[in-house]
Amino acid sequence: MSVSLMRGVLDQIHNQIQQVSEQPWKKSVEPQNAPSFSDVLFNSINEINKTQINAKEMTQQWMYGNNDIGLNDVMLAMQKSSISFSFGVQARNKLLSTYQEVMNTPV
Repeated sequence: MSVSLMRGVLDQIHNQIQQVSEQPWKKSVEPQNAPSFSDVLFNSINEINKTQINAKEMTQQWMYGNNDIGLNDVMLAMQKSSISFSFGVQARNKLLSTYQEVMNTPV
């Protein structure tokens, strides 16, 4: 799910809130240094990608016979990659189900 698509979904939610309540949507006051939700989401996806690339590179290096990398290091990198990807998929599924629940809530 792209960042622009997520922003579109959030804008739709904000528009529906404005329609339901007669007051305009007011953004909460955020500290100046706090990252936005989309930035956190984007960084998390990048971190998952980095763990997958690292696992792939370590596997290739081990297969080419690099003596500096042990099989246990390769297996550990692959498990970290698998767990981070599974967590990312579960977080995405939870966000989608929450969005669908909010959209199906009668007004």
